[in-house]
Amino acid sequence: MTEFTGPKGPIRDVTTGMTVVDAGGETVGTVDEVHMSDAGAATSAGQSPDEPGGPFAWAAQVFGTDSGLSEQAQERLARLGYIRVDASGLFAGHRYVEADQIATVTGSEVRLSVAADQLLR
Repeated sequence: MTEFTGPKGPIRDVTTGMTVVDAGGETVGTVDEVHMSDAGAATSAGQSPDEPGGPFAWAAQVFGTDSGLSEQAQERLARLGYIRVDASGLFAGHRYVEADQIATVTGSEVRLSVAADQLLR
């Protein structure tokens, strides 16, 4: 019997409203959504697009129909876990941070291990 131990890594400490800072110390924006990993997330392999609960229906529920992310990116984010950042300034719009791109979470700050321009949008 496998015991569930919950999310692993720094993503477990992330909450909405936290400030996100990239590896260079630049503020990217604020967290507006946290999605924990789902190893059983749907993939497009062997599923029909119109199948109930198939990849397109699933992706629309998780990311919305206008996210602009490829199907492969959506599947990867769902499997790994991610935070969605409401970015400001030069990086305005939503950015998606994979769970493994989070270096540390301290106080109300999420520090990334990558530059802001490496984030999915």
